[in-house]
Amino acid sequence: MNLIQSIAANKNYPLFAGQNKQRNNTAVLFTQAPDTFTRNTPGVCFKGQNRNDTSNGRFLKSLEGITDPYSGVTILTFDQMQDISKELNQKPNTRAKVAYLKKYESSMLPVERNIFRLFEFETEKDRFTNFSEMLQSQKPFSMNQLRKEQIAVLDKIEEASANMSPKNRKIVAAELKEGRKRIYKDDDKHPFKRKAFINKLIKHQCEEILDKTEKEILSKRKFEGLEELAEATERFQTEQLEHAKDGKTPVDLIIDLKHKYLPDYNDEYKDIINIARKLPTSNTSIHAFVIKYADRSNKEIGERLLNQSVATIEHIDADSLGGENEAANFMLTTKARNEARGNLPIRAFIKMYPGIPKYSQKYMNDIINSIHKGKLKGYEWYPYLLKDKLAENGINVDISKYKIPQQKAFRTLPPRLHDKYPNYQKYIPEKGEPLNLRY
Repeated sequence: MNLIQSIAANKNYPLFAGQNKQRNNTAVLFTQAPDTFTRNTPGVCFKGQNRNDTSNGRFLKSLEGITDPYSGVTILTFDQMQDISKELNQKPNTRAKVAYLKKYESSMLPVERNIFRLFEFETEKDRFTNFSEMLQSQKPFSMNQLRKEQIAVLDKIEEASANMSPKNRKIVAAELKEGRKRIYKDDDKHPFKRKAFINKLIKHQCEEILDKTEKEILSKRKFEGLEELAEATERFQTEQLEHAKDGKTPVDLIIDLKHKYLPDYNDEYKDIINIARKLPTSNTSIHAFVIKYADRSNKEIGERLLNQSVATIEHIDADSLGGENEAANFMLTTKARNEARGNLPIRAFIKMYPGIPKYSQKYMNDIINSIHKGKLKGYEWYPYLLKDKLAENGINVDISKYKIPQQKAFRTLPPRLHDKYPNYQKYIPEKGEPLNLRY
């Protein structure tokens, strides 16, 4: 039995144990793009791309050694990841690459850490074998295991579909049939695609909502809604689901229609999509990782162990659900956890990752320590507002060790925010009052 088989067989294996929790996912109503993302790069974009604006959170981006409040790993900065990439390229053999990556093991998420353990084990025997060869040797076993994971999810969807109307149950059955066919066929030209499968279900869901919204508008003669319906329908039919325009995706517009015109609508697809989002990915399954990266370059595989841990600026209250693009609503999180959350409310995300309250305290401690070391000048008020925002989301953190009192911390609160926090009004200086930030 090889190392991957040993890990897969042992559910108590310390680094494998967290993966089942990752797949026990209570998904959002619709697929959502992450708050901030990067595309095919080990780095991170700190400006909002397409969906939102995170510019008011840029002050966080240069911090090093910060704990991810969602996973507990150490977040990497863009510059750190760039340096790691350069160093990996300069190492003479795979064993040297592994030795270098060992320094950043605390930044590896569970799946990546398991794969790294495989690389450590294999390079002890042969320092020249490359990452791709190691994954290739595991590929047959992982392919079988991945099929089992995928089929198990599809079986749960089929079971849940029994509660749907005959029309919707027939639609879901057709998608399941096609999905199983692709999984078992093992056809490189027509592989099973998790995202494509989920998006098909979302499209069926959206089509039903649009149809019911139209009937509701016409039957109740709410003709003012026809323009909204027309815009949502046109964008849904002509754009990708995640394409954002003026901060709204086609799916966002349909969500708005649902809330406005169908408040009592029984969404039969909701639970089905929730289950479908549990389909394994390279972030949640060691077997999906092996299959996806076995044919990639040594460079790409090495970087992949860490590039999911690069910093992104996360909205605590999702912007698509009304969260503000202000510093008090921002935290640093890893790219992987940012994407995993989407626009899921924090309280629901905690059910997937119960360690979030503990890790959020570590995050706060790291922020406070950074300020005490002279970083984040002008943002001394951030811990107070962050504490309040987290409390609103069911996470209570302790800032009793913070040395800067409110009287000094709020001296630099931006004028645009002066009226937003009545609890701190007495600490906000009058216009023209001199600042004194010594501490």
